[in-house]
Amino acid sequence: MLGAPTLTNDRWRAKKIIEVLEREFNIDPNEFIALKAREEGTGIFEALVATIISQNTSEKNSFNAWRRLKSKLKIDPYTLSKADPKTIAELIRPAGLQEQKAKAIVSAAKFIVEKLGGRLEKVLELPVEEARKILVENIPGVGWKTVDVVLSMYGKPTIAVDTHISRVSVRLGFTKTRKYEEVRRKLMELFDPKDYYKVHLLLILLGRRYCKARKPLCKQCPVRSLCPSAVTK
Repeated sequence: MLGAPTLTNDRWRAKKIIEVLEREFNIDPNEFIALKAREEGTGIFEALVATIISQNTSEKNSFNAWRRLKSKLKIDPYTLSKADPKTIAELIRPAGLQEQKAKAIVSAAKFIVEKLGGRLEKVLELPVEEARKILVENIPGVGWKTVDVVLSMYGKPTIAVDTHISRVSVRLGFTKTRKYEEVRRKLMELFDPKDYYKVHLLLILLGRRYCKARKPLCKQCPVRSLCPSAVTK
């Protein structure tokens, strides 16, 4: 039961907010490199590579770097496990932090080849918390957000939290903290597991277009009537 429809009822507001955002936004894969990689790529490993590339940079830079990598190397665990990290770093240079990301990509590829028989899909057969832990603990340079993006995109019940989502969650009154795991757990309580990945994308779009860090556009925001932090004067 969602309870009475009041501004203080978080589950009711959460449901209504997502309903409004679904009407407001069109989820375009061209705005999310991981989603685009899932649609155009060769499988979950390529989505992981694309997500690693996207760390701490813009989507525009991420797409540029991903396209450059695809144009020169086959994005599969066997190919990239044997690739020179310097070669990968040069190809993904537009995304920044290229040396760090290249090492993470090679480490991921080697782990998948050596421990998973070349099939990252095997982690999807595990309970979600076990899958998360295995990937984070065995791939240097890959953190919780990267892992949660990829797992949720392939149906595992988890929600990745980026800077937009943590900011929006605080302003919407869903959480008082921006700590990764606390925000993730709270959002997972508020929303249905089948909606987790959709929620992830819609909250990012809300943060990008209206609930901006420095100057939130409260007057134009489609969920202002459902937001306890909205400034309408």
